[in-house]
Amino acid sequence: MTDNQRVSSEIKSISVMGMGWLGFPLGKFLAKNSHHVKGSTTTAAKVKSINEAGAKGYHLALPNLDNSNNFFETDILIISIPPSIKGYDEVINALLKQVIQHNIPWVIFVSSTSVYPNTGGLVREEDAEDIASAHSGVRLLEVENLFRNNPEFDATIIRFAGLYGPAREPGRFLAGKTDVKGADIPVNLIHLDDCIGIINKVIEKEARGQTFNACAPNHPNRKDFYVKACKSLGLEPPRFNAEPAPFKIIDSGKLMNNLQYQFIHENPMDDL
Repeated sequence: MTDNQRVSSEIKSISVMGMGWLGFPLGKFLAKNSHHVKGSTTTAAKVKSINEAGAKGYHLALPNLDNSNNFFETDILIISIPPSIKGYDEVINALLKQVIQHNIPWVIFVSSTSVYPNTGGLVREEDAEDIASAHSGVRLLEVENLFRNNPEFDATIIRFAGLYGPAREPGRFLAGKTDVKGADIPVNLIHLDDCIGIINKVIEKEARGQTFNACAPNHPNRKDFYVKACKSLGLEPPRFNAEPAPFKIIDSGKLMNNLQYQFIHENPMDDL
């Protein structure tokens, strides 16, 4: 167990809204380390696997959360649901209602670095803009502010960069593509292990009311990274043209300094 994966001695009740690619291993880790964990899923058949992972599974049919039993009776609510889901705004409003109704003291909201424009340089937490995500169309800064600015509870926002790890091998992202722009731009990625480690560190440090960027500190260039990523999986690498592409470099300095967080996967190239 690394320093980033040690948990505080105080046992907490933690509800994880969304036991998906990130939420499931996160819930399993927290349960293994003596927290009382509840995990939600929209798939009834998945409740059994959540229970087997050491958490208590709940089948919640979004966006109606009024019949959630005691899922929202918790010290911490972690919201890990993708903005791409149908009716995302309605789900967020339903969650806010439940947080206030159940007097949940602390919400950890999983956000994205899509809140930053392509500046051609470093972007820090204060550089976020009210722009729509290119992937989901959701204006995530507006959603963050619904939690950040609510006086009824504390909220911590974690903006993750591009996610990779088991079942999300980056070599599959651009495999076989042709005429790809931006060969020399830096990539912004974070491994699943660090996503879990960072959320755990936020809980351990009681880092309430803060916003953090979460991205590996090393940013290899796009061509070198994705060509190697494809070759490592035996896939056809992408072919890049000479055209530049807009970019940004996510700075996680605040996270590393304030939480004393040491990345497990500092350089995505090392995982290929």
